[in-house]
Amino acid sequence: MARYEYIVIGAGSAGCAVAARLAAAEPARSVLLIEAGGSDMRLSTQAPLAYAAQFGGATDWGFHSEPEPNCADRVIAQPRGKVLGGTSAMNAMVWVRGARSDYDGWQLPDWAWDDVAPVFRRIESHYLRGENHGDCGPMRITQSAEPDETSVRFVAAARAAGVPANDDVGGPDLEGAALSPVTVWKGRRFSAARAYLTPARRRKNLTVITRALVHRVLISESRAVGVEYEHRGRPQVVHADGEIIISAGAFGTPQLLQLSGIGPADRLRAVGITPLVDSPRVGHGLADHPSTFMSWDLQPGFTGLADATHPKWLIQWLIRRTGKLASNLIEAIAHIRTTPDLTDPDFQLIFAPVYASGLGDSAQRGPAFTIAQSLWTPASRGSVLVRSPDPRSAPAIQLNTFDRRADIDAFIRAVRRTREIVATEPLASVAAAEINPGPHVVTDRDLEQWIRGNVSVTGHPACTAAMGSDTGSVLDEHLRVRGVAGLRVADASALPDIPRANTNAPAIMIGERCAEFICRDRADLRSRGVPP
Repeated sequence: MARYEYIVIGAGSAGCAVAARLAAAEPARSVLLIEAGGSDMRLSTQAPLAYAAQFGGATDWGFHSEPEPNCADRVIAQPRGKVLGGTSAMNAMVWVRGARSDYDGWQLPDWAWDDVAPVFRRIESHYLRGENHGDCGPMRITQSAEPDETSVRFVAAARAAGVPANDDVGGPDLEGAALSPVTVWKGRRFSAARAYLTPARRRKNLTVITRALVHRVLISESRAVGVEYEHRGRPQVVHADGEIIISAGAFGTPQLLQLSGIGPADRLRAVGITPLVDSPRVGHGLADHPSTFMSWDLQPGFTGLADATHPKWLIQWLIRRTGKLASNLIEAIAHIRTTPDLTDPDFQLIFAPVYASGLGDSAQRGPAFTIAQSLWTPASRGSVLVRSPDPRSAPAIQLNTFDRRADIDAFIRAVRRTREIVATEPLASVAAAEINPGPHVVTDRDLEQWIRGNVSVTGHPACTAAMGSDTGSVLDEHLRVRGVAGLRVADASALPDIPRANTNAPAIMIGERCAEFICRDRADLRSRGVPP
């Protein structure tokens, strides 16, 4: 049986950071990183605008929700990256860290904004250099070098309509409209794999295995001791002398915990899994930022990104890494408060100079633009629960979107606010007919019906293995799984509450923190004369 000091499951946003940092911090100790997907060296993961081509393809886990009772019983697609870099290799590349109140509101030691801000700075090489951002970290954060004219007009119109002029909308002071901060560098996506794994794989103590499906974590006498996985059709087992870190994402992590016998005992027994640790909150608390997509035709003379599939743009990108394929699609954002009594924004308005009606929508239409309304403070919560002991069987994902009335009321306000911005110059003169929801959808009742029938997600699932100070939480404050020694979780599932953020940034931050906690614990043992 092969042995490693550390085993990291999942080479996504957090897993890449954990594995790379541990390999660098402890060069004498071996690190194994296991990834279910394959290489990220393909056009759809490298050319920023091509990312939606991954949805439903080989690099997508292909998850879907259960029929959503408050959304016309629709099944909603949940794209997640099955590739080196995870969803950081298939997302829209927007880099927003969250508000101070998000992290302070958790009331957890080591997780207030003043605790995590230095970690974010350590991660970043940010185009806005200064006290608020880092300038020498692994993640490259830039702005589009050639945004579409309609994106520039959206920012100007939002500011003219009363949204503050804020060039740094990446947090912690979020409110404002600006061109998007993005993880794009010299025309190519800059995923967590590119940032962390590319340099780390030179280290002899890091081993990366791809196309390997983990079946379960092996637990003996309340300690995680190994991992059972399948590689090239053959079962494999590896042993961990130190710790195992699960970084499989907000869907994969609770599923793997439950497959390993950690979760709600009654649910596990019902599907044929022997419970080893009764942890009722595993898989519960699922949160995402629900989103609706409003769109308008463009006036003649404006194209946006409607012609981006023309071969000339592919040739330009392949030769120069410029042109429309270098766009991340979401070229501008506005963070707004839909009621004046809020202390922080409750919505992110997402501008794309192309037609879209949902996450991953690839419908063809003439020149148009889309503004999505992404609710940052959803009250509704869902679940991710195993269906069977078979790791190939996708978990049951129930979003429970609009389980709370307040979320619908917030969306109605956001739709009206979006229309106000579109009616403001310099955007008003390029907007033609409203496509979705359409000018006839005006009353609160009609808007509610349209919202329920068309809501999607922003692709930010979180909170399904949340950390907390109380003994009932899945994880403690240092990401350790309660009830199992030597096992931690590092990804967005660990978030106690979903922040006002595009969750790629918080996930990487959690990966950095996990490696930091592990190294700190080892140093503490050494200082007390205990062999680590």
